[in-house]
Amino acid sequence: MKIALVSKADSYGGGASRVAEELTHLLSHAGYTVHHWASWAGKGWSSTRLPLYGRFERHIRGAHFAVKKLGFPELIPFELAVLLRKRRILDYDLIHFHDLSSAISPFTLSVLSRIRPVVWTIHDCSPFTGGCLYPMGCEKYKTGCGGCPQIGEWPIDSRLDMTRLLHQVKRDLHGSGRVVMATPSRWMSDTAFASGLFQRAPEVVSNGIDTDLYVPSIDKAALRRDLGLPENRRIVLLSAGHILDERKGTRFAIEALRQTADLNPFLLLVGSLDDRAHSVLEGFDRCATGYVGDPAQLARFYGAADLFVFCSLADNQPLVVLETMATGTPTVGFATGGMTEMVVQDETGYLVVQRDQQALAGAIRRAFEDDRAATWGRNARRRVVDRYSHARLLAGHVELYERVLRGEFTIWRRQAAGPAS
Repeated sequence: MKIALVSKADSYGGGASRVAEELTHLLSHAGYTVHHWASWAGKGWSSTRLPLYGRFERHIRGAHFAVKKLGFPELIPFELAVLLRKRRILDYDLIHFHDLSSAISPFTLSVLSRIRPVVWTIHDCSPFTGGCLYPMGCEKYKTGCGGCPQIGEWPIDSRLDMTRLLHQVKRDLHGSGRVVMATPSRWMSDTAFASGLFQRAPEVVSNGIDTDLYVPSIDKAALRRDLGLPENRRIVLLSAGHILDERKGTRFAIEALRQTADLNPFLLLVGSLDDRAHSVLEGFDRCATGYVGDPAQLARFYGAADLFVFCSLADNQPLVVLETMATGTPTVGFATGGMTEMVVQDETGYLVVQRDQQALAGAIRRAFEDDRAATWGRNARRRVVDRYSHARLLAGHVELYERVLRGEFTIWRRQAAGPAS
């Protein structure tokens, strides 16, 4: 089996691109012929990581940016000609797309799905909306979009509102039945199917993390000393690309922690902070790491905490929750998206209704009663190892690919298109 994985970037591009990169490594080590095609790469190119735009990278990136600003995001498949050049993409038996926003046109998938099986993993809601990553309460994606409340915000930071047109393009693509849709969580599968764009609910293939890298600390006190953290305080982890990211809801966590100030929590902040964030955090004892790109160092910080408070208002199956769980640090937060499938209530953590500040503060208190957080953490580690390991990630995708190539999902048939050369 020869597989092409396609995403906007390598792991520097965020969770979806990171899954594509890690899946490439896993498939390669398992003996499959696989390449990761990315529009840009913070780590540079390699034998398995190839430039999606080829030598025209600067021009195609500029073209995508320009047409998006004009109001036509991803409506022109600039990258298609590069992929079809010298028929290189036809060397593969199957093409698996991940994140498209700002880099890849749905028309590219439409054309390629006529000549090779195509899988598209839904890491956010953009595959069935007019472009937004999460509707945030808006339900226009069920009727056709248009009049988008998020126009001007990335990734639909355009001058004109073309969300209705882009939504129709995706409706046509999904209506063809040639693209097999997958998603990491049952919640996202159900949400996508409820949009009315799909002939069948997307397949569920969970994300996975490196459970040999993200491990509980053998000596937490020594780890804290090494990281310059207090040894005998309740350390609460907050993590986001930017600590005050509205969608990540960190402000709710901060307010709940103020309500539990008598517990004397010490805050460990992983992510970017600015002057405004520091002012919001005034009064807390804290350590701010800034952005941490090294996974091994992230694992150390995660394992040093007692509790992770995660109050995202919209998420699919966030990798950071799996990683912290794997280090034995349980999660308290909002019952958002796929979170309820990851966190077993009062067994591996505790979730409350979104925006319920009082309940969130109560959950934090509960975590520190009778050493409950430590028990949750041990259970969380076992759950991740059992359900969300790299081995499960690999096995789930190989099974999906084999089913696709047998023609179980689409009108496309391998024998009709001919074997890969």
